[in-house]
Amino acid sequence: MDKVLFFLIIVWSITACDSAIADKKIVSVYDKTLTYQELNAAYVKQKGKFEDSITFSNDYINNWINQNILVHQALTENIPELDAIEKKTIDYRNNLLIHYHENKIIKEELDTVVSFEELKKYYNKHQSDFQLKDYLVKVMYIKVAEDAPDIDKLSKWYKLNSEKDLNQLVQYAGLYASNFYYDLDNWIYFSDITKEIPLNDIDKNRFITRKSELKINEDGYFYFINILDYKLKNALSPIEFEKNNIKQRIINNRILNLREKIKNQLIQKAKNENKIKYY
Repeated sequence: MDKVLFFLIIVWSITACDSAIADKKIVSVYDKTLTYQELNAAYVKQKGKFEDSITFSNDYINNWINQNILVHQALTENIPELDAIEKKTIDYRNNLLIHYHENKIIKEELDTVVSFEELKKYYNKHQSDFQLKDYLVKVMYIKVAEDAPDIDKLSKWYKLNSEKDLNQLVQYAGLYASNFYYDLDNWIYFSDITKEIPLNDIDKNRFITRKSELKINEDGYFYFINILDYKLKNALSPIEFEKNNIKQRIINNRILNLREKIKNQLIQKAKNENKIKYY
């Protein structure tokens, strides 16, 4: 093995096309031979770093030896399923080749631009797919340390009774907040908020539907939350919340259609060029 490692240093310091070294044999098992070129190709493929090369080579060589011993022993036995195995191997290789070839063409031809009209059309046609499994809310919440200044003022500002309150809140959050969220344009799941704020002892339905405001003091922090808007669980999810999901569905459908189109075009091309001969 020391000899192997010495040559590995040489092989990985030159190009794989230097056949004088690359074609040298490392080890053979029965009628199978492993060369430095094959080992180098495997190393490059797994994108290893040079400091990992010795460990990688030892593992690869040992695995190669063990695998070829076991495969040889298996082939010497009378295995009734051998023909079926060979057929599955060929089928798998063929399907893999087809799949990768289609993916190459799809990458070149796929249109990933989805207009809002397409989103809306899909949304209206598949509304049963967009029933909410949890409450959606538009919300403001802020977390500050107990010893933060002006907690009494914050207790007023977080209720957002005026534009001035909002401005004061945003400025305060920039200076003292450990966590702050305010977004009137986007919906979020209420369950995501409970990961940020301890809301263990509330009646969730009552709390949300009343657009509640709440101040909590726990574990050295004050938490302030203000429910600004909501969508009920089991209601239709808003299109603006589902737009990324819908876009991906539309693109996935395009991929399926394009994959089928590619197959049909390639088959028809072969027929048109008289590449099919029956005997």
